[in-house]
Amino acid sequence: MSKKLPIFLITSIIPLPFLALSYQNVDYFEINKSKSQPMEIYAANFTWAVKNFEVERQADSVFFEWKNNKDHTQNKEIRRLGTYWFDKKIKNKVYPPGSRPEVNRSNFAFEYCENLENCKNWQFFLDESKFRHWKKETIFRVYGEYDKSIFDQISLIITSDKHSLNKNTSFNVAKNLNKHAKEKINNLEKNFKINNFRILNIIYRIGFEITEDKIKNFTINLQFNYNYQKPILKLNSKLTKYLEDLKKSFNTKVINNNKIVLFDNQKNEKEDEIRNFALSPTSEMLEKLNEKVDKLSKLLFKNGPKYNASLKFDLKSHTKIEFFLNFQHPEDKNYYNFALNNNVRLNFSTEKSYNQGQFWKRLTIIPGKIYDQKDYKAKTDEPIKIKAGKNKEKKENFDYIYGGKWEYHDKIRLNFFAEENENEILYVNGKPIDVLDRNFNYELDDLRLDQKNKKSAINQYKIEIKKFEKSNKTQDNSKLIALYEIEFVIKAANSVMDIKWFAWDPQNNEEQQKLIEPYLKDTSGTIIYDNFGSKAKNPKFDPLIDKETGTKKQIVWVLTGNNLDSLPENSNFAQLPSEIFQQNVKPISDFGFIAEASVSGKGANITLNSSIKNEKVFSYRYQVDSNNKEKFEILGAKNHKSEKFNITNSTNKYFSNSGIWLFSSQFDKGLSSYKIVSIGENASAQLFSDVFPNKSIIPFWESKPGQILSQNLLYKKMTWKEIKNLSYEQILLQWRNFIENLVKKQTLQKINTRFDINYLIKNRIILAIKQKKITKNSLNFKNNNNSESESATNNEILEITPEMKSDLLKIILAEDEEISKNELTIENVEKNSDGSFNFDISIKLKNDEESKFFAKKQNKFSFKNINIEDSKINSTKTKINFDTKKINLPSNVNFGSFFEIIKNFLSQENADKVDIFLEEENNNIYANFKVKREYENDFFVEKPFILLKKIAKTSVITGYTKNIFDELDLDRINLAGISRFENAKKIILTEIEKSWKNEKYKFNSDFIIDNFDGLVEKVVKNIEENDQLPHKIWKLELRIKPDSSKNFYGSKIIKLVNIIGSLVEPKIDNLNQIRATQFSFSVSKHSGDLEKALKDHVYNLLLPEEIDAKKYLYLQNLAQIAHEFRLNPNLDRATLILEPGTSQLNGKKELTVFNSDFSPLGNLNDASLNQIANTKNIFEKKTTLYWLIPVIIFMSLGIVFLGFWIFNKFIVKFKN
Repeated sequence: MSKKLPIFLITSIIPLPFLALSYQNVDYFEINKSKSQPMEIYAANFTWAVKNFEVERQADSVFFEWKNNKDHTQNKEIRRLGTYWFDKKIKNKVYPPGSRPEVNRSNFAFEYCENLENCKNWQFFLDESKFRHWKKETIFRVYGEYDKSIFDQISLIITSDKHSLNKNTSFNVAKNLNKHAKEKINNLEKNFKINNFRILNIIYRIGFEITEDKIKNFTINLQFNYNYQKPILKLNSKLTKYLEDLKKSFNTKVINNNKIVLFDNQKNEKEDEIRNFALSPTSEMLEKLNEKVDKLSKLLFKNGPKYNASLKFDLKSHTKIEFFLNFQHPEDKNYYNFALNNNVRLNFSTEKSYNQGQFWKRLTIIPGKIYDQKDYKAKTDEPIKIKAGKNKEKKENFDYIYGGKWEYHDKIRLNFFAEENENEILYVNGKPIDVLDRNFNYELDDLRLDQKNKKSAINQYKIEIKKFEKSNKTQDNSKLIALYEIEFVIKAANSVMDIKWFAWDPQNNEEQQKLIEPYLKDTSGTIIYDNFGSKAKNPKFDPLIDKETGTKKQIVWVLTGNNLDSLPENSNFAQLPSEIFQQNVKPISDFGFIAEASVSGKGANITLNSSIKNEKVFSYRYQVDSNNKEKFEILGAKNHKSEKFNITNSTNKYFSNSGIWLFSSQFDKGLSSYKIVSIGENASAQLFSDVFPNKSIIPFWESKPGQILSQNLLYKKMTWKEIKNLSYEQILLQWRNFIENLVKKQTLQKINTRFDINYLIKNRIILAIKQKKITKNSLNFKNNNNSESESATNNEILEITPEMKSDLLKIILAEDEEISKNELTIENVEKNSDGSFNFDISIKLKNDEESKFFAKKQNKFSFKNINIEDSKINSTKTKINFDTKKINLPSNVNFGSFFEIIKNFLSQENADKVDIFLEEENNNIYANFKVKREYENDFFVEKPFILLKKIAKTSVITGYTKNIFDELDLDRINLAGISRFENAKKIILTEIEKSWKNEKYKFNSDFIIDNFDGLVEKVVKNIEENDQLPHKIWKLELRIKPDSSKNFYGSKIIKLVNIIGSLVEPKIDNLNQIRATQFSFSVSKHSGDLEKALKDHVYNLLLPEEIDAKKYLYLQNLAQIAHEFRLNPNLDRATLILEPGTSQLNGKKELTVFNSDFSPLGNLNDASLNQIANTKNIFEKKTTLYWLIPVIIFMSLGIVFLGFWIFNKFIVKFKN
């Protein structure tokens, strides 16, 4: 099923404090001083690629000549790539500019293991650490603040003097980037009269691709920050008086009692009917609000507006509105906003109730949103009538009105404005609620899952409005004259679906009971105490086992695919709006759902818990492919992958089909809850992730949705401990409320949308405009055919091609979905005497019927004294067009993919005539094109730039800017025997600080480590040896600081160990102290397992020196030597390199391994005999000495011994 998503769900899911760059912040004009805006800091980012340059992958093959003349010196720095770039241990891949080398795990097949508990050799992590602490020789920085001339003083040259595979061996890679950086600044200065540009934090980064034998595809990135002084507007006394007078008039004559009332004049058939009042971009109430604002505007501008002023508004909530003026300043012709009143109350009522005293009709109900699983549209929650209301009746001495009983499916907000004499009070379940400025405001929610306070765990509410007799405010509210009563049921929480191990019966099973009892008990059930008087802990107790179900429950996020059809059929789940945005832009979303996963020992009993009662619950069953460990795949026929499954509360009903099963449950108009269970031979005490490891099933709080939700809950003052203890159904309700709040805010933001064309966007517009001379007849013809170009003078027009208009609308508008509904035109064109132009750019909705639902927002933007390129100069030139159809940007855009993009452009026709570079600006990625100077007379580029990608910022969707831990390149830390608490903390924080990719975030400022001190205290007391398995793995939980104002989100777990080679200090501290230098080894005898045999020989060789090679050493090239001996059994020797296998040692040692089977004669076949004949005499060969010397020594010793024996036997005896 194709699920088309609504515009409002895509465009503005954004908490009000956090606005997208495409929306205009209300930066109000201040009338008491000149308009000199503070200097904001902007970021510039350019990437360029070197064409046709590659070098051999060997030391000194390439170097960088860095010249930074900021101090007006002529010194230059020569940098070379570190030796690690030529180490075969690193990955062969494209390294984005400024990235560090990465260890290739496949090279550590013997040492690296995913399951850290069973890792015997930690050499991999030593190497990983070594590569992580690289020297950053591909990053070049200029510190300080400068003017734009700094770019004339910087030079960065890539050079290869002897290993280049190309004719060109030197490239000044900074030259092109510097030129375009200056050009950007010059255009801003020229077009908008801004000055005092300051450049700071300049960084050049170099990237390349590493292959087995080459370094190629060099890319260079330039980033810097800049600020500038905007034009200062002179004080204008006439404008000041005009604005002050309008503000006073608005608040005293236009607005009554600081509120406006919107009347709903539609007649209800029955008095007891209620009506939802909610504003949306297409609601009738918004149209009435626009009509109301039009009336207010006529009152405000009785004599007509000056300075093109108009009355505008923004909705702060569904009950609050702020008003401001939008006017054109006479000096710079730009539009500014001037605040009138930022806290006007908005009330909804009916004509009849307001005029005839039906006070209960002033009760406003603002409903929530529910999701239609058929098309995934969020729509207003319409209530269901449970009990009919009653007409007014007399009770004792007051009037009684009953409004009925109504069911909603999401939280609702009640709002009631009391009369001037404050004689009305709103009660909820018998308690009066807070009131401010006669406004009662209260939210009703489904609280049935509240475990802290069972008394407040409700979802049914009785609302009363009591009216008292009172002639003025000073009197007491004592005499009741009317009572209005209405009841609401909020049904939002899902029913609790329990999956229990069928054989779970701890009451009658002693072994099962031991698993859930924290302390030991005797046969009578009494807790046993130890010798110190403390409760004796039960070693079999497992706190993760649920006492009711006998299973370990895991909350997980299940990735299902990149479209809504990938969700389990007949189920419904609210997705992150950022993923919905991506779905509409390009199918690269990650949809999924929250589930509870567990393992059941064989059969399972599936029931609905009676604590949450919902009617009309629908349940389905799905079989999951247990063989697919990469994706979450549901088995079944193409059009039928679910099976209806009736869930009862019977304890005797079981489900025993082996496999991985998914169960979903939902009530009418609710979201689905999901439970996954593994049924089979596995023990129920196992974790689901151990039984069924799958890359698409992620622990929820470690997933992106979980991290965003947890940050939102922390913002609401929940503690991390409280968040982790939430049950599955509580998390589901929190998720639903979170998404619902975003949709409500999104609706308001959609209404408040107004375009913010800043200087950078204006600069893009100017680049896209061309001036064209045209005859009068042709002009009339174009105008009669609805041309979107405007006449400048008698025979000149300014125009933008349709393709460029499309790109500009993508840039200006927040989402691609609205492009087809809008049009961009050039209006009010004037040509100045110097040849420059004044004009306006206007953006309008094409459909007048649609535009009436939107407030009249500022949609016209002025340009003054702009020089526009004459298209006539290109009439004789060859046009160059670039095609983007084959370019595919990945979802996570990074500089690693930029070379392929530039390479694609470079492969197109006449690309060699054009400078091509990529630019990231305002969260958009552009390809910029400029004809090289030597070809300007013969060629021109049709489109000066192409918008490659509009990046959806998480902040636009959720209010949180980014996951900072995506920048932390660190997964594990080995303390390597550290036993002191402070030293351990220092090492951990140092490792974290060194491992940030770019920006360095600060501990206790940006992020915290959960239970840091307590964890480190345990780790330093738990030092282990390499072969002490399984290792104890500790988890450092890094989280955003809860009270951080930087709007970050995210968390990260770093695995921490304290492993050392041996708890006994080695006899040496440097491997150079090893006395052994060589050993003999029979290759043929051990050919079956050379690696093991070599290890054993080294072990035995070093035993006399009291060095335990298994614990202290790492045989660096063991596999390589074994491979060489296998290839050539007649190889006489090899050099084995010993490296420290523990932090207790330093240095390196080389041992010569002699092949004891080596024969200098080799095989005496004909070929070898011929070879021998052509060689030197064996006594002339140096290698012969290695076996000849010991023979001579033994013969000499034999002769000496023989002489000594003869002497004693015969000569001495003869003398005697």
